[in-house]
Amino acid sequence: MHRILVIDDDEVLLRMLNISLAQEGYSVLTTADGPRGITLYKEHRPSLVLLDLGLPTMSGVEVLKEIRALDSNAKVIVVTGYGSVESAVTAIRYGAWDYVEKPVDMDVLLKKMETALSRLEE
Repeated sequence: MHRILVIDDDEVLLRMLNISLAQEGYSVLTTADGPRGITLYKEHRPSLVLLDLGLPTMSGVEVLKEIRALDSNAKVIVVTGYGSVESAVTAIRYGAWDYVEKPVDMDVLLKKMETALSRLEE
């Protein structure tokens, strides 16, 4: 079973993703805090991270950099309400696997997750 870490300050989205991903058979960890997300990554080494760029205490790009410094093979999909070409390019430049804009289309997100996770198994 793949473990997914969701780091997002939107509590409603956290609950929705927790429920939806658990129904899909994933083990899910959630936090609304960037530094706590890094700690959870260190402790649990999830298969995939869903990361919001617009976090209050530490930017999502900073969290992404920290996670990638811990594990250069970390699979991170950026999920943000601040979608733009510039933020997508920045996230990809710092090692994000892919990029999804809010509101999240679960079908699109699940397909991107499956693609990223399939690369872990190759």
